Amino acid sequence: MVIKKLIWSGVKKHRSTLAGILILSFFTILTLGSLLTIRINSKRYVSKEQSRIGYGDISLWVSNVPNDYDIRAEVEELSEVERVTAQNIIYANYEVNEIESDSEGQLIMYEEDRGYHFFDDELQTYVSAPNQIKDGEIYVPASLISMMNVKIGDELSAAVTRNSGRVSFTVKGFYEDSVMGSSMIGMKGLLISENDYWRLSEMIQNAGIDNLARTGQILHITAEGDMAKNTSQLLHAILEHTGVSPYLEFSHSKSVMEGFMLVLQNVFSGFLLAFVIVLLVVVFILLSHSIRAGITSDYVNIGKLKTMGVTSRMIRISELVKYLGAILIGMTVGFLLIPIVTEKICHLTITTTGVKVPSNVPIGIVLGIMFLLLILFGLFIVFMTRSIVKISPMSAIREEQTSYHGKRVTSIHGKHLSVTIALRQIFTGKKNYVSVLVTAILLTFFVSTIGRMSSWLGSDGKGMMDAFNPADHDIGVQMFGSNSDEDAKNLILSVTGITDSYELAMPKVTINGTGLTANVITEPERFHILEGRTSSGEDEIVITEFVASDMGVQIGDLLRVTGDRGTETYTIVGIYSCANDMGANIGMNREGYLKIGRDDRRIWCHHYFLENPERKYEVTNLLEQTYGGDVHVHENTWPGLFGIIDAMHLLVIMMYLLSAIFIFVATWLTTNRLLQEEKRNIGIYKALGFTSRKLRISFAIRFLICAGVGSIFGTILSGILSDYLVSEVMKLEGISNFSSNLGVIGWILSRLIITIFFTGFSYITSRHIKRTGTTVLIQE
Repeated sequence: MVIKKLIWSGVKKHRSTLAGILILSFFTILTLGSLLTIRINSKRYVSKEQSRIGYGDISLWVSNVPNDYDIRAEVEELSEVERVTAQNIIYANYEVNEIESDSEGQLIMYEEDRGYHFFDDELQTYVSAPNQIKDGEIYVPASLISMMNVKIGDELSAAVTRNSGRVSFTVKGFYEDSVMGSSMIGMKGLLISENDYWRLSEMIQNAGIDNLARTGQILHITAEGDMAKNTSQLLHAILEHTGVSPYLEFSHSKSVMEGFMLVLQNVFSGFLLAFVIVLLVVVFILLSHSIRAGITSDYVNIGKLKTMGVTSRMIRISELVKYLGAILIGMTVGFLLIPIVTEKICHLTITTTGVKVPSNVPIGIVLGIMFLLLILFGLFIVFMTRSIVKISPMSAIREEQTSYHGKRVTSIHGKHLSVTIALRQIFTGKKNYVSVLVTAILLTFFVSTIGRMSSWLGSDGKGMMDAFNPADHDIGVQMFGSNSDEDAKNLILSVTGITDSYELAMPKVTINGTGLTANVITEPERFHILEGRTSSGEDEIVITEFVASDMGVQIGDLLRVTGDRGTETYTIVGIYSCANDMGANIGMNREGYLKIGRDDRRIWCHHYFLENPERKYEVTNLLEQTYGGDVHVHENTWPGLFGIIDAMHLLVIMMYLLSAIFIFVATWLTTNRLLQEEKRNIGIYKALGFTSRKLRISFAIRFLICAGVGSIFGTILSGILSDYLVSEVMKLEGISNFSSNLGVIGWILSRLIITIFFTGFSYITSRHIKRTGTTVLIQE
């Protein structure tokens, strides 16, 4: 009964503080629960859907298979293989809304029993799958909305043969593609009718050398027994014991396809997880300040309670229940809203991820994390309330609180009353402002890091694009015909200066019967290395994580690589990041490639760094207008990039908003405690003629000083640690080259944002000063 009364009394007296703790707990668990739900559900859903539509443990893309060769049956006869299903496809470049695909599309013959999900026109829910697709109609992945601005009713044209021109289809609707649907993947599956498939196949067969497209199949292979765990061994057995090799375009294991489908979700959740960790630290700091300040303000009352027989244990239990109750309520409300938030996020990202991720919360995992956090908060509260034991009834009655207040006092000057009063209060109650300082440091660090992310992305997404290319550049120029590379360079120089350049070729090579792209570079130190080192020697190569996974190799292993002039053995010296051809590529230096491949000036693309990168579009147009079909220019971008950039910028804005909310709550909590402690001082100042407005300005100056100092340290901390910490997060998702350049404006802006927020919010929350009058001086 005593503890119950203590709890209710504490709740009434400190309801504003408890409300602030509740709000912080709410946003923390809402953010944490949402990111865990999206990350876990995305992985589970993509994996389950790939299995449901028959992807298998590994899939082979083949082309130009003779009609009399039953390639599916031959693979299925292997002892390592349990089952093989096949989809008939046509490889062809396509165009929508005057935007050309950067990778070949796959016109897939529709099979109703494959079980694809189809979206309604608004992408809100699924609709019944059509029994068959009508001739001349096509269903496309939802990600083409962000990649090519595709709408229902648009015309999609595919280049099939030279003499017949392009074959057009009408976009009938969107379907969910859990295999190639993400905008991070260049190749796309496009569903067409059976009649259209055979019509195009006949056109290709009759066109002979005028073909622009080719027929093929996707072989979805389910492994026998434990072979599913070793897809590289499975692929080796298929290539060694069947005749697949001459027809193989590329192959990808189920895990590799899942990895590409989940890149965006994993990057988002990685950043949010780092953000939540910072928020949790802020919550602990504010909780510490609130408990300490509460004990200070209740010092006398605690002593009186002890004279009445109330034990320290009872008081500490009441404090534990009071704060832990607020945290639990906040977490519970946040937990209940997780499905609503994740449903909204999952719907907004359909056009980027290509799938509608379920919003059902993994209750066991989230509740488990909530339980662990409650235990952690509980232990922290118990630790912070240990000082209650030391309070004796006699010292409390005499108000001997010397251990709770500093002795240093600054003088007050008439010329700068607001500032000197603010400094005096900071020094006399410096413990109360330590939390403001530390919170400012942490939030400035994170806001500065967010600014670095935004700077890295840029308005055109250069940072993201650089991350998924083998090496950075502003523009690539590849010359054909009679014009020279020097001609192109001089034309570029007529628009803008060139600060640096190198050459890159992308010939096809073969490893163990699998065709891959070789990124051959003149300066191998430019590769984005994730692990190990770059391929500086002529007998060394670097590979992507996806090649390592598919082929079951690692750094130090040997690989035999075949080019158009011979075969050589190379040592794997590093893992690097490059998303070209869905990661099916290797990197090597020029000397290493010339051991197996033929040299030709036409294979080399000159990559330039421009003095004015924003003029690259002008350069591109000028080159194409001048040289027409004799030049190929790429601008370090791809069709789906801008949808991804928009999503990333939305994430940045959301983190800014959450930071503002936490600053407001932190200021609110601190303000309530300080005004409670300083009632008598406020009354004295008002008796001396100070107005409420002048006292509020002086109060805001305290936060201005603390936040200003904290923001300096936070910005310095960000400069030292941000790039490293973000790089470590990005490396988990295959991005190695996060390197921001915030600039002077960025440094100033992050400090300014935090300082303005703290100062403005402290002025707003100090409105209670108006209600404090001189009557407090005659109260006991």
